[in-house]
Amino acid sequence: MPSPYLLLVVAHVLLFAYWLGADWGVYVTSRYVADPKLSLEERRRFLQAAFRIDLLPRVSFTMLLPVGVHIAAYYGAWPFTAAFVPAVWLFAIVWMLLNVLGYLRAGTSTGDRLRGWDQSIRLVMAPVLVGIGLWSLVTGSPIAPLFIAFKVAVFGIMIIVGLVLRAIMKNWAVGFRRLAAEGPSAAVDTIFRGSLRRARYVAYLMWSLSAVMAVLGVVKPA
Repeated sequence: MPSPYLLLVVAHVLLFAYWLGADWGVYVTSRYVADPKLSLEERRRFLQAAFRIDLLPRVSFTMLLPVGVHIAAYYGAWPFTAAFVPAVWLFAIVWMLLNVLGYLRAGTSTGDRLRGWDQSIRLVMAPVLVGIGLWSLVTGSPIAPLFIAFKVAVFGIMIIVGLVLRAIMKNWAVGFRRLAAEGPSAAVDTIFRGSLRRARYVAYLMWSLSAVMAVLGVVKPA
């Protein structure tokens, strides 16, 4: 029977694959949302498809946290109480459910509020993770294994990059309102294409960071 550690590693790989693969699907679909050759309704359908695909990266990303923390515990990474890992699992499950409920209630005031809570969680988590990771890299504490400290810092940076990407793509809401009210125009196309161009570079950065995470997980430098 596989050991708990092996099961966690398998789960970690699967979550990583589902997050990265679906994220690529969102990226490809978004190009059609910005295509001025398509009608408003067609572009809205692609936007809805991207929104639905995006649920999988959201769920996978939130669950990477507890799985990664649990795996790191096998390396003695957490000099905290025994309740730390279960507490992270509980937090991550609540965070994941918040994302799912936000998706199910999309377009309502409840959905907006849930997405706002998710945003607040990320705004708090990102600097905390980056700070703990970098501090540990310099001092060797509280996270002793350097590769885990590095991964914690990179994970926090990935959250920041994701927030930047969200901020860029909010321009699409403006674009769709103007498209519906004014019809196609060069000014509206500029909104979509400008946002997509900036988002492309942010996405490249996110995928590069994911590659760094993968290398750290495999090589485990001291």
